[in-house]
Amino acid sequence: MGIRIQQLPPLIANQIAAGEVIERPASVVKELLENSFDAGADAITIEIGYGGLNQIKISDNGMGIVAEDLPLAIAAHATSKISTLDDLYSIDSMGFRGEALASIASIAKVTISSRPEHQETAAMLRIHGVERSITPCARSVGTTVDVVDLFFNAPVRKRFLKSERLEFQAIENTVKRFALSAPGIALTLKHNGKQVLALPAATNEHTRLTRITRIFGSAFVKESIYLDVEHGSMKLCGWISNSNFQRSQNDRLWVYINQRMVKDKLIHQALKQAYDGLLYPGRFPACVLYLMMNHAEVDVNVHPTKHEVRFQQPRLVFDFFTSQLTAALKSKKETSEEVVYVLSEQQHQNQVQTIYEPYPKLAVPSKSIYNFETELSWVILNNKYILVFINQQPYVVDIVTLYQCRMKEQIHDLRFPLASRPLLVPIRYSFPQKHQSRSMELVQNLKALGINLDWAGDNEVLICSIPLCMPYLDLRLFLDSIAEGDVQQQQLLELMNQSQTFDPRLLSLEEKMDLNELLLKIYKEDSKRQGLLKALTNEECKKLVDA
Repeated sequence: MGIRIQQLPPLIANQIAAGEVIERPASVVKELLENSFDAGADAITIEIGYGGLNQIKISDNGMGIVAEDLPLAIAAHATSKISTLDDLYSIDSMGFRGEALASIASIAKVTISSRPEHQETAAMLRIHGVERSITPCARSVGTTVDVVDLFFNAPVRKRFLKSERLEFQAIENTVKRFALSAPGIALTLKHNGKQVLALPAATNEHTRLTRITRIFGSAFVKESIYLDVEHGSMKLCGWISNSNFQRSQNDRLWVYINQRMVKDKLIHQALKQAYDGLLYPGRFPACVLYLMMNHAEVDVNVHPTKHEVRFQQPRLVFDFFTSQLTAALKSKKETSEEVVYVLSEQQHQNQVQTIYEPYPKLAVPSKSIYNFETELSWVILNNKYILVFINQQPYVVDIVTLYQCRMKEQIHDLRFPLASRPLLVPIRYSFPQKHQSRSMELVQNLKALGINLDWAGDNEVLICSIPLCMPYLDLRLFLDSIAEGDVQQQQLLELMNQSQTFDPRLLSLEEKMDLNELLLKIYKEDSKRQGLLKALTNEECKKLVDA
């Protein structure tokens, strides 16, 4: 007898769907944020545990879910967004497929608590595999979705996830992208109980620009051109960088279509064509652009993640984008040729630069928003060195030493015992012969530093946690480098700082801004420059570029 065709059980079908919708913890955050947006929330709190690997908890003050509808919330293809086929071709909500919560519930332990305004008490739905229960609970109007132990029943999927730090960076980037698509929503992001991002609602032009500055940096705002143009049913507004602002990566081309975050090839090709000939090879612009158009003229039902779209008139959209961006960049170039701005400590506080198509009722004081003492553009050369420009003079900076200097300043403010985070997979380590006589004393001191060890043998331990304040600590390098007498807490702390290794490409925006501030502080003190930054000649720069 041949192989028989059979209907898949709902749990397996949902896990297959989850493979398309939920790629990593950041995918869960994106789907839940879109649900909160559709619920009319104006305040959302995102709480992340260990990069989303342990917990993702999102709370909002939206309209809530009726208690009777809670079981439907996790049912496949159940949604409140559309009801007819015509609705599918004119979607004005973020979500509509009815797959997200069902997919998440099939690969994680989920708790949903919600209360609509007209409902006296809230209800809580718990889902753990096929086990489900609904109980009353106490909460204000709104919804909280608590996702725990993601991929607990899909170990193969879990093995493909990256480190806690990289997964959280992806989550942080998702939250920031969402923050610019929904400026009217106040957002709070926490990681391991620590607040990472707090953005109040941006309800006017000034606060909206402040939010963009927080996320993209003041250097982008300083070198930005504002667009506000229309053609037929299409309206394009937002900020694009001029030719002075160039990035080594193309990760800041943020385009929103009807407030939806998209990564559209046609739009990116239009951006590439508009900047053709204006940027150095291997350099990229940055932008925050909003395209508003008739919902019926763009199909968002192309891919389960809803990142891709299909335009009814793609050539018209392409030409509209290209022509308007080209005109704005040309206008900026002609303006800048007429006036030469000299960036100096005395002048940058007072100069005002009007950008293309000024934002309504808002003159952008670019030199006061951009303070060259707190932000620099980086060119990452390798894991140890970066290239920066200070007062138009290129410098090579030892980024590892700079980071260690920053930590050295903070070490004196640390309180013992240091907060720590557990490792998903403990690291096995054997104490060298020279430590065996003092291993117990060393273990106690390390515990105060947030490094918890469990004995696994005579001289072998399992490293179970690392300090939160030293995210780039190389544990083996640190333990191998401990000298016979270096067992006091302060000495160990300094040695721990010296044992940090990292990739500068992985630093968050906030970390870069802190390092920039420290760099410019050191720049002003000649005595501290030695070994940290070196001025380059034009010839040295040329050799560096050609290398």
